[in-house]
Amino acid sequence: MKTKHLNSTLALVTATLVMALFNNFEFVDWSKILKLPLVETVNEASRVAHAKELLGGRYKGSNAQKIEGRTALNVMIYEKVQGYLAPQWKNRAGDISSVIISESDKYNLDPVFVLAIIKTESSFDPLIVGSFGEIGLMQIKPDTAEWIANKYGIAWKGKKTLQNPVSNVRIGAAYMDYLRKQFPGKANKYVSAYNMGPKNVRRLVAKNVMPAEYNSRVMKNYGEFYNKLANTQVTRTTVATN
Repeated sequence: MKTKHLNSTLALVTATLVMALFNNFEFVDWSKILKLPLVETVNEASRVAHAKELLGGRYKGSNAQKIEGRTALNVMIYEKVQGYLAPQWKNRAGDISSVIISESDKYNLDPVFVLAIIKTESSFDPLIVGSFGEIGLMQIKPDTAEWIANKYGIAWKGKKTLQNPVSNVRIGAAYMDYLRKQFPGKANKYVSAYNMGPKNVRRLVAKNVMPAEYNSRVMKNYGEFYNKLANTQVTRTTVATN
């Protein structure tokens, strides 16, 4: 009877601790508690600053604002990435999530924005090839990728480099940084330039035409990601035993 009582007590204590953790999930380092790979921490200041640039006056009251301060955002990004990847790529979800977050930090980008670019471009297929020869997650043409890789000091071993999802994100994030510097503070222009190139954007603007179609698609995915993040909790509830 004593053993049964002790086991019941331990079970109750364990359940209480788990409930307490989940009630305060925003303040827990889940990568150390759950069976998850170690994922980079999101730079909250950069995320917020870029979200404000992207959304302008719509930032106030947005889902991007609602999740301010969530320290579990890196784990939530990991879960989104893993959920979109095909089965043969799911074991790379930790690496891909980490490079999305680390490269976003490097260039002061919102990592959720990078997720939106990837969703728009490739739907998270690392090997997809576009109609103009674009390759991989961020759908970059080899000639553009080589130029950016050389400019930013990123290792380049031919177009096969773009088939590596980590290298693909590194080059794609660097290219977005380059475009953002071409159109400082003008999110619609640099997002559109990712799709059609900066020269074409300038040509349209010179004709008083503001490119909108691609930017609208990216921002739609951006908003949907934030809606999911604002209304989700960490779903991987298996507590690590080692």
